[in-house]
Amino acid sequence: MGWKNKPSDFALEIEKIGDEHLRKVSAEMLQQVIVGSPVDQGAFRGNHLISLNGADNSYDINRKDKNSNSTQEVGNQKILQAKLGDLVYVQNNLPYAVALENGHSQQRPLGIYSVAFMNVSSKYK
Repeated sequence: MGWKNKPSDFALEIEKIGDEHLRKVSAEMLQQVIVGSPVDQGAFRGNHLISLNGADNSYDINRKDKNSNSTQEVGNQKILQAKLGDLVYVQNNLPYAVALENGHSQQRPLGIYSVAFMNVSSKYK
């Protein structure tokens, strides 16, 4: 009696599924923080960044994205590079980002990242 499928094929399939799951959850997290962002000029929404395996501490006060399309698109392109085992960072480094997360916005008094994390993590429990 032999294997119907080779164990090495099984391992490759699990790796592929893991890669896809990581990308899906990361993209959902990015979408949640973008959609959940308060919007005035669009700088906060435009400065959500994706980086892999290390933080990207940059920001650009002139990067604005009121409708969120370009921020999501740029982030998704980076997320497509993620593989199982990678750390995917979703962050915003604007000087006032921590204040917004701590409720200093009438539009989002409960914060942005914490709410997004709770929404996404509860979906995959």
